[in-house]
Amino acid sequence: MFSKLTPKNFSLYSISGLRFLIKSLFSWISGMTGTALSILNPVMKIAKNTKLQLKYHFCRTGVRGSWSPDDMTYGMQVFLMQLPCIVGLVTGLAARYWWSGQAAPTKRRYADFAWTNRLFAGLAVIAALCLFGAFLWRHTELDPWTGRRGLFLFSDKVLEEMSEKEECSDPAEPPLLDATDPVHDRVAGVTSRLLAANVDLNAIGARQWTVQVLDSPAVNATVDSGGQVLVHVGLTKVANDDQLSIVLGHELAHCVLRHINQLCSVVFVVNSLGLMPLFAAGWATLPIGWSVFAHLSSVALLKVCVLWPYFRKYENEADRVGLELAAKACVDVTQGHLFWDAMSKMDSYPTKLFWWMSTHPTTKSRARHLQSLIPVATEIRRLAAC
Repeated sequence: MFSKLTPKNFSLYSISGLRFLIKSLFSWISGMTGTALSILNPVMKIAKNTKLQLKYHFCRTGVRGSWSPDDMTYGMQVFLMQLPCIVGLVTGLAARYWWSGQAAPTKRRYADFAWTNRLFAGLAVIAALCLFGAFLWRHTELDPWTGRRGLFLFSDKVLEEMSEKEECSDPAEPPLLDATDPVHDRVAGVTSRLLAANVDLNAIGARQWTVQVLDSPAVNATVDSGGQVLVHVGLTKVANDDQLSIVLGHELAHCVLRHINQLCSVVFVVNSLGLMPLFAAGWATLPIGWSVFAHLSSVALLKVCVLWPYFRKYENEADRVGLELAAKACVDVTQGHLFWDAMSKMDSYPTKLFWWMSTHPTTKSRARHLQSLIPVATEIRRLAAC
């Protein structure tokens, strides 16, 4: 039965190639979504009368009522983001199978028809691109922090739930320090001062906040969509209070700027305008082996040339806005570039050489960037009466 569904020249090599492709496709879907969610953190909208406070964190489960667009599940959200890739793959394979079953005269007639009507086909493509562009423009908003229009295709509430699912589903995380631990008390104090200084921002003042300290040597900190500030012990050992505040300001800036929504939107556009037509054309026209190669190459190329530069741009934006948030808390703004200068000494040679394959700027470039922002941040400290 399987032989009836495949061309005559379909070999065991092509079957293994398809298996490899399917694994790669699922790796791409989970990898791109997971990467975006682990690097950046979305904004959660909460009523404005919510008091600013620190509390112990607990995983929440919601009770669903009637369905609305904001009630999409994690799986639905991932499927929507990656739908263009799936459409391109299925379309290409379907076209390949259909074309292989046509007689030579029929193929020739279709080819002649396509060539004769190439102008109308081109106009149809242009019209479709214009409609898609209008759809994207309708979902852009002017960002007061950056002065540019950002693309927000997805619901912040849905993205928040996706992040909450991740934070509640990893039992292998290192243990948490007790709230009475001096390290936890230090982190909570730094976080409280930073939040109190920026409580006028709706993204900060309109939510409840949690501080957790992981007993881990990693030099890392995150702020998730539910208002959870997560700091690793390793960071507290290499950063003083001012440096810790600037790092946490960077993570808070991702929330204020709604970077995760923008990144998910960019992934959707890249998949729609880049990968979908490439997948469809490649799997419809190329031999199976070359189709697999073209598939993986196009994914890698778009990551390196389009997605990773966007990631690095958002990291630079978060560095700038994060330093401004820290400046309002009367932090010594010169400590930011000193921290990243120290971190740059830990970079390996391959990390410096292959910076273009990273989602983050190099530590040395971040240090230079933060140093260039000191005059503006110093003025913000003056206005805050520090």
